[in-house]
Amino acid sequence: MDHLPDKHFDNQSIQHRLRQVFDQLGLTIYQIAKDTSENPSKFYNILNGRAKPSYDTILNLLVQYPQIRADYIFRGVEPVLDTNGPPPVVRVPVPPAEPDQIEIPFVPTRFYASFVESISEGIREADLESYPVSVAMARKYPQAIVLEIEGNSMSPQLVSGARVMATPVAEGDWVYQSGGVYAVMYRDYLVVKRIRENNLLTHQQLTLYSDHPNGGSVTISADDLRGLWKVVRIVEAPVE
Repeated sequence: MDHLPDKHFDNQSIQHRLRQVFDQLGLTIYQIAKDTSENPSKFYNILNGRAKPSYDTILNLLVQYPQIRADYIFRGVEPVLDTNGPPPVVRVPVPPAEPDQIEIPFVPTRFYASFVESISEGIREADLESYPVSVAMARKYPQAIVLEIEGNSMSPQLVSGARVMATPVAEGDWVYQSGGVYAVMYRDYLVVKRIRENNLLTHQQLTLYSDHPNGGSVTISADDLRGLWKVVRIVEAPVE
């Protein structure tokens, strides 16, 4: 036998019924308010007994969720949902959009000295400035940093003020590096030079060259080397 219908559409009964409806729908009040274009506070007030739903609000719920039985809402006749009706809407969470850019450590020329000092303790990204690069670029070059070029010893390719992305070279691979442009940390210096002659394996020496004809070269001992980063691309260059 069906339950006897309620004679009054009172606050206590509608509060209880809506709570049962929401529970069986398995949706949050925020989601229901979003689906029905209502203010979430309206439903919170109804469920807490501080307000009564309008006829339009109830009708809006029935239209949005046709599986809700009107007999239950208005008269308390169970079941709450029509199991033979249309299936409930399954909402697949939409993942947040991935950012176009990501911040990576940036070492301007004025921080070269502190960058050299910090290498013995490991580079702490929180102590560095940052520079935005594309997510794809950051994925291609993990652990990369951006360096600002000081002076014109590497011109015309790299002029003073240009910014380059450089990726770290493992210490065991230092002996194999040649032909490219590198950020080299030795003693208390950080320079960006080209490696043409790598004699680390045979003579424990590394010779660094400037691209500019008047830039000259410098030969350093393997014992003085503290870090090596290969310059992989220019990310910003001033207009000459």
